[in-house]
Amino acid sequence: MEREARREQVLRHAKRIFARKGYHRTNVSDIIGRARIARGTFYLYFQNKRDLFEELLASVLLELTRRIQRLRIGPDQPDPVEQLRGNLRRVLGLVLAEPELTDILLNHTMGFDRELDRQVTDFYEKVIDQIQRSLDLGVEMKLVRPCETRIAACCILGGIKEVVLQASRSRRTDIEDLAEEILNFGLRGVAQPELIATMGNREGKAVYFLAQN
Repeated sequence: MEREARREQVLRHAKRIFARKGYHRTNVSDIIGRARIARGTFYLYFQNKRDLFEELLASVLLELTRRIQRLRIGPDQPDPVEQLRGNLRRVLGLVLAEPELTDILLNHTMGFDRELDRQVTDFYEKVIDQIQRSLDLGVEMKLVRPCETRIAACCILGGIKEVVLQASRSRRTDIEDLAEEILNFGLRGVAQPELIATMGNREGKAVYFLAQN
C-alpha cells in the first residue's frame, strides 16, 4: 500500500508540472523535485516521463469509459434524455475536477515527439469511438436522426473540448448549467423551434432566406 501511495504521489505531482510547463519542457528532475523523491525511486515506478504520461492518458480514458454509460430503453428505465444528461454531468464532473489533466490534454503541443503525438491522437480517437457508438445506438433506437455518426461524433467532441477549456480557464463549477446547455445544443441547435418547423418546406426556406437578404 505504501508503494502504491508513493506511486500515486508521483503521478499527482507530475500532472501539476505538465500542466504548468507543458510535456516537452518538463523533465524527470522537475518531477522528482516536486515529489521529493530520489531519482532511483522514480525509476522504480516509471521507465521515463513518457511512460508516466501514457499512464495518465490511460487512467483518464478508463475513467471516461466508466462515466459514459450505455443508454437503456424500457418501461422501467429512465428517460433517454435524462440518461444523456447523466453522462454529461459525470464527464464534466471528471474533467473539471482534474484541471491539470484537462489542461494537459487540451493544450498539448503537437510536432515535437511523434510517438507521444500518436498517443494523444489515439486517446482522442478512442473518445470519438465511444461517442460514435452511442450515436449509432441512438440511430438504431430512433432517438438520433440518421447521419454520418463519425462526423457528428467529431463535432460533439470538438464542441465539448472548447466548452471544457473555457470553463477550466474561468474556474466554472456549475456542472448542471454546463451539462444542460450542451445537451440543449446537441438536441436542438440554436434555432427557434418555430423557425425549424417553417424551414421544413421549400416555401418556408425561401421566405427565411429572403428575410435575411
